[in-house]
Amino acid sequence: MNYLFELSKEHKTIPTSEVLSCLEAEKKYFEIADSNPNILIINTRHNKMINNAAERLSHSYYINEFLFSCKISIDKIKNSAKTKQIKQKGSIAIKYRNRSKKNNSQPILKALAEIYTKDRKVILDKPDIEIRVIITDSNIYVGKKLFEINRTQFEERKVQNRPFFSPISLHPKIARSIVNLSTIKKGQVLIDPFCGTGGIILEAGLIGLNVIGSDIEKKMIDGCRITLNHYKIENYKLFNSDIGDIHKHIKPVDAVVTDLPYGKSTTTKGEEKNQLYQRAFENISYILKNNCKAVIGISNIELLTIGEKYMTLIEVHDIRVHRSLTRYFVVYQK
Repeated sequence: MNYLFELSKEHKTIPTSEVLSCLEAEKKYFEIADSNPNILIINTRHNKMINNAAERLSHSYYINEFLFSCKISIDKIKNSAKTKQIKQKGSIAIKYRNRSKKNNSQPILKALAEIYTKDRKVILDKPDIEIRVIITDSNIYVGKKLFEINRTQFEERKVQNRPFFSPISLHPKIARSIVNLSTIKKGQVLIDPFCGTGGIILEAGLIGLNVIGSDIEKKMIDGCRITLNHYKIENYKLFNSDIGDIHKHIKPVDAVVTDLPYGKSTTTKGEEKNQLYQRAFENISYILKNNCKAVIGISNIELLTIGEKYMTLIEVHDIRVHRSLTRYFVVYQK
């Protein structure tokens, strides 16, 4: 079966990589049928894998049963729709996202409605069947909605809304996406060795991972505990430790996901940044299981080479966190 993912386009590389990473975590066969910045179409017979992805994703809007795609031509749209009739009974609505600067959506929707709403009741609010249409400059992509990604939850968990507050924290949507980029599976163990306010381990815990948080600052560990308990995360371990000593507290883990400190004395304890990063990469590699991934945030692209001394570079995603700050989230594999 083919599945159509509607990507958010909030970032040029993360939406596609996040979907693929969630699917790879399931260790089931799938193949890419089509891909561009607007959509990703996946073919697989493992339906549960798609269900699990829907519970994890942060940079997609919908997952649909893929019906068809075609060039922007009214005749082609009608002919394609006729070959992909909906057998399911019930009311229907056709909804769309127009990402084209030159194509008018109304003639396209009228053509689809001529085929799909015939002899059906149209209900815009909570129909039995929702047809999703993505319009681009050259093509349309049509699917039947299966899942809507709950994206409001990430705004609700922004750091200022959590019981433990610190201004230096990733947006929950970014934290969730980098957890997903590690291709870790539900029930496995993830550590953030610079956990800070706990945003990464919170997002990991909410999707069913066993989480470990470590930080050199005791107040951060105390605050993380308050946050994790507030969100009813149960399978967690927290401890106060320098990065060089974390191997004394844990066994090798299935994933490391962290955003490294970027130079303020309060977070590096005065240690020179390159020296801290050297120790961090070395110890992260030490506690990571073979063939597993680490997703690490760095402040300077030139620091990539430090990680490559210990692990294999897979991909890099740059995210503008503030007006004057770009973070590079780097995926490595041991």
